[in-house]
Amino acid sequence: MERIAELKSREIFDIIEPTVGAFVPLLEEKRAEIQEITRKTFKYGPTDRHQLDVYYPLAPNALGKTQILVWLYGGGFVSGERQLPAPADLAYACVGAYFARRGFIVIIPDYRLAPDTVFPGAAEDVRDAILWAIKNPEQLTTPTTPNPDTKGIFLSGHSAGAVHAFTALVIPETPETSIRSNIAGAILAAGVPHYDYFQPDDLTPWATQHYVDEDGLKDHAPRALLRNASDATVATLPRIVLVLAEWEPEWLLKINDEFVGELESRTGKRPAKIVGRRHNHLSTNLALGTGRGEEWAEDVIAWIKA
Repeated sequence: MERIAELKSREIFDIIEPTVGAFVPLLEEKRAEIQEITRKTFKYGPTDRHQLDVYYPLAPNALGKTQILVWLYGGGFVSGERQLPAPADLAYACVGAYFARRGFIVIIPDYRLAPDTVFPGAAEDVRDAILWAIKNPEQLTTPTTPNPDTKGIFLSGHSAGAVHAFTALVIPETPETSIRSNIAGAILAAGVPHYDYFQPDDLTPWATQHYVDEDGLKDHAPRALLRNASDATVATLPRIVLVLAEWEPEWLLKINDEFVGELESRTGKRPAKIVGRRHNHLSTNLALGTGRGEEWAEDVIAWIKA
């Protein structure tokens, strides 16, 4: 964590290499513990991007039902995969293993990326991964997970993953694609609710490839989706917590504070907020399993169980 504190910039593209470099050796020290957790891969759709990993707890839940956490990585809409290549191959496995050790069935899906798919394609993939879990409880059922709770799923996303998570909760549903009634809570970590403070050149290639054009940015970002959602849709939203690193970029902290107000205005409930102390945009997830800087995740677990 000392190396993270020494970084002078908070901007996302500035911190990627030094942050990953700081945590790769720490995760390597814990490789055996991370890989001790059973992981299985399943296909939930027609393409190679429609695959997901399930991490299973080591021990059964003493309360009877096993809670399910669906976790979505980020990558600026244009990059990311659930199993990264070495030497960062433990980067998302550490997330799955961390929450599995605390009793959750953890599902980490891949989803289609821009520009091969555009809004709302990735969110539809998230929805379909959740539908797969709802329709295939036998794939989640093991001696240590005898009763997976498919009616009380928690959906979590980081950065672009947070955008896809929220989008999946507000896009139109049909009886065949309904998931909202199965979602007990949403953990939105460091997403981008709107793009008002960006210049167009700053958004290339990532956001514009996902949203197609400036009209898409205005109409389909999470804040606009929330504003335009029907009262019936808003009434079905689960409880929400926003997770932000202490050292996020200032603009990201500002727009998430604004989004808190938007959520409170539409839902009548102020969402909870958790701060990852002494973390930047990337280090929150990379710290899991290292024994350093994991407090924010314990706060999330406490929120889930509250």
